[in-house]
Amino acid sequence: MRKLYITDKGKAWSGVTIEDEELMRMTREMVARTQWSGPFELEVMKTTEGQYYLIEINPRFPAWCYLTVGAGQNQAEALVNASMGEKVSEMTHYETGKMFIRYSYDMIVNMNEFEKISTLGEL
Repeated sequence: MRKLYITDKGKAWSGVTIEDEELMRMTREMVARTQWSGPFELEVMKTTEGQYYLIEINPRFPAWCYLTVGAGQNQAEALVNASMGEKVSEMTHYETGKMFIRYSYDMIVNMNEFEKISTLGEL
């Protein structure tokens, strides 16, 4: 996924699935060398000259993991199935050009109601 818009903290606010064989090769190599079997996120920067720089590895699903479902790979479901002992096939295909856009919604509520639901869990 390539970030299209980031917040002031560098978090993805929108992104799109891309095809990049070198990135896939790097990812497969990281998995093979570490024998990692869970979700992870590689954050990589690519220069205009085509050089890749690993920024960080996050050993968890990223916040935008629902994009994998939209691209044809329900990775969270696969992890649950594998955790339950089911055989999960390697996912080799996904759709490129699938985009996610995060949005926020302002809700106007009465402070008393918010306090009740925050402390009691109900109104």
